[in-house]
Amino acid sequence: MAPFILASSFFVIFLLTFQLFRLIRIVTDKDVELSVLFELMGHIGVSFLPMAVPLASLFAAVFTLNKLSEDSEIVAMRSFGLTKRNLMTPFIFMGLLIASAIFVLNRNLIPHSKTLFKNTIITLTSQGNLTNIKEGQFFTEIPGITLFADSVSEDGNRLGNVFIIQTKGEEEQVIMAKRGVLIKQSLGELRAPTLRLHLSEGNIMKNFNNGKIEKILFSQYDFPIVDGGGLPGLVTKDSMRSNKELRAVINERQARLTEIEAKGNITPEEARERDAIKRDLPKSQLEFWSRYNTPIQVLLFIFLGFSIGIKKGRGRTKSSGSMGLFFLIGYYVLFFGGVSLARKGIAPASIVVFAPSIASMILGAYLYKKLDWQS
Repeated sequence: MAPFILASSFFVIFLLTFQLFRLIRIVTDKDVELSVLFELMGHIGVSFLPMAVPLASLFAAVFTLNKLSEDSEIVAMRSFGLTKRNLMTPFIFMGLLIASAIFVLNRNLIPHSKTLFKNTIITLTSQGNLTNIKEGQFFTEIPGITLFADSVSEDGNRLGNVFIIQTKGEEEQVIMAKRGVLIKQSLGELRAPTLRLHLSEGNIMKNFNNGKIEKILFSQYDFPIVDGGGLPGLVTKDSMRSNKELRAVINERQARLTEIEAKGNITPEEARERDAIKRDLPKSQLEFWSRYNTPIQVLLFIFLGFSIGIKKGRGRTKSSGSMGLFFLIGYYVLFFGGVSLARKGIAPASIVVFAPSIASMILGAYLYKKLDWQS
């Protein structure tokens, strides 16, 4: 357990470093207290557990078996007549405990931590949205949105001659209005922020990826900048949904896709909806099946670590660490290659997620059978 805890901490901290620069920038720019920074690090650290725990399980098993072999503990156990199955039993037992824990965390707690993390980030970044907009300058702090205003009031709430470019995938829309008023609210028990721009007397130009252009004139229009996407039930990312919510979204999208395709002749709006579902559905399925694959990963990685961790004797060594590293490279090359195929609709998400695990089981069984072990 000590190597497992240390390895888990190392991988979580390593992954945290990629977010730390972003968090520090927010803290310095928005004058945020350190307690909020540590809270954010806690939330994002919890969300890294599904990636860190399987890796830690593999390296902890390899390290422990290497140590037992080098100290001749394996030789001593062999002299007592223990089989490799006897020795592997406590490893599998601990693996079952770890796998059960990560499965429970993956159902609700980890998605909830991701939700709180995003909500807090949105809250902190939107605190400056009312004051950081400067007249005559492009404002790009909101992802996917570029905003320009000829004039801005002292409190930053009222804008004149507003120009907005919003990009969603390959589609783009341009909004122009004579006046704009920023309106900020908080929704729900999580206090998820909503920030919208109330525009007056303008037009919207939409450029679709099929080359068509649509123009809309309006006298009054509410443009949502931040829509409270951190609230449960209003989340925008599949990783922030609980298992139950994610399954409901998948079922709903599959039913809607079947309904549209059964019509035969469909409208352009339905065609765009169909394309959007085909684009988003594989992502939801990948997220859903990955949560069930993570506990299996833990068990398989421990099994593989056991098979490559035992050395034949004190004087005869093999590079178990290198073997483990090469295995991980192959595993994730296969996994991410499959993910790319699943997102293009070429391969089913369930097969893509579980195929590397099946390959790991076959490799582990082969190495386990080859162990030099006298029963």
